Amino acid sequence: MIAAYLAPGRLWFLLVVAVLAAGYIAMQFARRKHVVAFTNIELLDELAPKRPGWRRHVVAGCYLAAGIAGVFGVARPIERSVQATRSGGQILLVFDVSLSMKATDVAPDRLDAAKKAAEDFVGHVGNDIQVGLISFSGSVNVRVSPTLDHGQVRQAISDLQLGEGTAIGDALATAVDVIGPPGKAKPNQPSGAIVLLSDGETTVGRPTADGAKVAADAKIAVYSIAFGTADGTVVDPNTGDTVPVPVNDAELKGVADTTGGAFFAAPSAPALSQAYAEISKNLNAGQGDPVEIVTENTWKYLAIALVLLAVGWLLGLWWLRSLL
Repeated sequence: MIAAYLAPGRLWFLLVVAVLAAGYIAMQFARRKHVVAFTNIELLDELAPKRPGWRRHVVAGCYLAAGIAGVFGVARPIERSVQATRSGGQILLVFDVSLSMKATDVAPDRLDAAKKAAEDFVGHVGNDIQVGLISFSGSVNVRVSPTLDHGQVRQAISDLQLGEGTAIGDALATAVDVIGPPGKAKPNQPSGAIVLLSDGETTVGRPTADGAKVAADAKIAVYSIAFGTADGTVVDPNTGDTVPVPVNDAELKGVADTTGGAFFAAPSAPALSQAYAEISKNLNAGQGDPVEIVTENTWKYLAIALVLLAVGWLLGLWWLRSLL
């Protein structure tokens, strides 16, 4: 914490107080000289009332101290301190819940393994970082807007259900809108990043590359995770046929490259947890730039000056009443 003044030039008024103090001291010496010149002390005691002695110095000291405090007050003293912003940033989880996430190439299946890893990830995110959740299949749903209530996000992850279709491009565009419109930041909202977890490629809506461009234009990095293996399969609920659902690494890597994020291939649950750990290091570092807090303390010094003036005035009335 650093003490400073907004108007330091006004401190020169301390010279006025110094002149007053010097004048008061000079008057005391002059008074002593006159008392010595009047040699009949007994007659002086009869003619002059009882003198206040040291008490007058206390009263004068109160007034001089009030003057000093007043000068410091008009110089507008401030305190500077550095504090972290309330939220270090935003992380928006964009979670694929298409039917291909039912593949069992990752035990017990892709969806349940991904849920567990995502819940663990949110549990390790710093308390000063907001976390939100978007799920997508053929449609996009904002499950939780960015919040410091990480428990709410973990519960929403646990409640995710599968759906048909995969709309990666639309999900990315929605995530950008939640964090902030392209080229702008929402008022009072910290900067953010997107963590995209998917096992497939876009089948409905805008192309993945278009969604990545929306994020890049908004200067929002996307950390994409390709979860699953090339050998994944699911059973088509309509036909009963076994359908291969290999992970499309190239499409998700393109998202990371376009937005300046990073790509992670996670063919297993441990690999997914490691990917989240690496992302967490990147997102927690340097988030929430510190801000300088400036507190003006003018009122404190002026209050001290008023108290000293009041004390001096009251003491003067009491101690020096015999002179009135």
